[in-house]
Amino acid sequence: MPSFTGTGASWFVVVPDTAAGTVVARRLGGRVLLAYESGRPCLAAGVTDSTRVVVGVGRVGLAVIGEVSVTARRLESLARQMTSVHDADGLADRIAGSFALVALADGVVRVQGTASGVRRVYHAEVETSCGRSRVVSDRAVLLARLTDAPVDIDAVATRMLPRLPAPLSRPMWTGVAAVDPGSAIHLGGQTARLRTWWAVPEAELPLAEGAASFAAALSDAVATRFTHDAVASDLSGGLDSTPLSFLADAAARHRAGSSLITFSQNSNTTQQQDAGYRAAALRHLSGTHVSAEFGELSAWFAGTATPLCGLDEPLPTIRSIARITDTARLLAQHGARVHLTGHGGDEITHLPLSYLHGLARGDRTTFRAHLRAARARKRWGRRACARALADRRDYGTWLADQAALLTGPMPAPNQPDFGWEMPLRLPAWATPAAVDTVARHLRTAADRANALSPVRAQHQTLSTLRANAASYGSLATVTARVGATMCVPYLDDHVITAALAVRLDERASTSVFKPLTVAAMRPHMPPQFLSRVTKDEFSDEFYHGLRAHRDQLADLAQDSLLVRTGLADEAAVARMCAATPVRAGGLDAIGLDVFIALENWLRAQRADP
Repeated sequence: MPSFTGTGASWFVVVPDTAAGTVVARRLGGRVLLAYESGRPCLAAGVTDSTRVVVGVGRVGLAVIGEVSVTARRLESLARQMTSVHDADGLADRIAGSFALVALADGVVRVQGTASGVRRVYHAEVETSCGRSRVVSDRAVLLARLTDAPVDIDAVATRMLPRLPAPLSRPMWTGVAAVDPGSAIHLGGQTARLRTWWAVPEAELPLAEGAASFAAALSDAVATRFTHDAVASDLSGGLDSTPLSFLADAAARHRAGSSLITFSQNSNTTQQQDAGYRAAALRHLSGTHVSAEFGELSAWFAGTATPLCGLDEPLPTIRSIARITDTARLLAQHGARVHLTGHGGDEITHLPLSYLHGLARGDRTTFRAHLRAARARKRWGRRACARALADRRDYGTWLADQAALLTGPMPAPNQPDFGWEMPLRLPAWATPAAVDTVARHLRTAADRANALSPVRAQHQTLSTLRANAASYGSLATVTARVGATMCVPYLDDHVITAALAVRLDERASTSVFKPLTVAAMRPHMPPQFLSRVTKDEFSDEFYHGLRAHRDQLADLAQDSLLVRTGLADEAAVARMCAATPVRAGGLDAIGLDVFIALENWLRAQRADP
């Protein structure tokens, strides 16, 4: 295959100390960052302007690739403290940011991504003129090209689930394997072993103590991105992006030569509250504010029929890809090379209702107060709550039970659901063959499935953020090609660790919206912004985009590759693409998103050279 350089994406590979490994590294091109004592390449990479690579070489070699502020001198100091690659277990705890880590010692190399899943690691056996070689990379698509791997249609089928549970997460190509987030792969010669280095913390810290740790971690995560002259930060006015902008303003003031660019998009409705909060925040912030008026950026669904090549997996949020790339270009024109977003804030600060299942096993007074508040909001009946709370199924059993419910209705709004994850349902356009395939994989996975935490809310939070983190990693790849690279500080490992360590009953207040965010940001923001209890919704954007770009859906529905594979029913797809969903967040709309994402990705495989 030709060199992988010049693709507009950041990538790296790690190869063993063999002749075959050397052939792979040379075939890909890129820059050799670490080498074995033999002189053969160990780590080779090609990176974008927004990605930092820091290498420290003492008795052992260390490299961090991503969004970091650590210096080469500091990394070399850490390298000198290591005697083997096993000593790297706690190394990520000492470096802020979002990064992959590569450690080399005594001919063994260790590679790990992030615990959040924003940065992932894959491996595959590659055939060369000098024999076979195990190759590790942060890009599954690179390994697929190296091995001429066919698309795994069963993997496509499982991606029809709007929220993919961790046991079903697998690369999209046959022969390419993934390293689980929070684990590392050790490569020595032709052997490869996996080692877990991160685990979900116990949720035991009181809010005051946990909020201070969360604020410090988030502040460090934001400051880490200020290795560039200008950094952009979303400022919607909501309780996720606004704290980022205040922390970014503080970081810009403390770093000579840095400046902040805040960014907002104006809606076409007067019913939104974000604008008022945003205007108030701007009176406290320095730097430049860039605002995009309604219609200035592409509408949702624009360009969704154009194959988006070079992604490791389908992009669930592809309906907004044209607007996201427009934003990246606009911010780059104003000098920004990175773009901080509030994505991930909901996932780590807003507890799923399954936390009540955990509270029921603790202090009864606290539990009753939380259940009473939830029942008042949701209009749950006593008997329905008692049945949901009595559920003692382990994760594997719950997962297996979902196999029989894939085509059933979602639980009624007045029926509480405290399951391990959101109920698993397939879109209405799924064929019986697709349903059978997904059910089979659910039952198989259930036999070996382990919960990410024994506490359902902790498991569900981590499962959700990891599923979404993969999308944010893809968006970073896409935006890096065209302008300012999207970054998600809320999903840095230090930040999610700090959030998950706070007690469940204090992360979910009966009277305060996002209590962890509010408590953490009190020293950093005026109180008027922390009293907000609302969150704007943008269904008007959905319907406006649907009206403007219905032709894109018709294009995708015509001669659909999903239909060709036997996973989608042709008539059902045609009806869906011609209809208008009743609710922008309803099952019909979610099914449309799933179809667009999978169809676009399959077409990209055919279009990608």
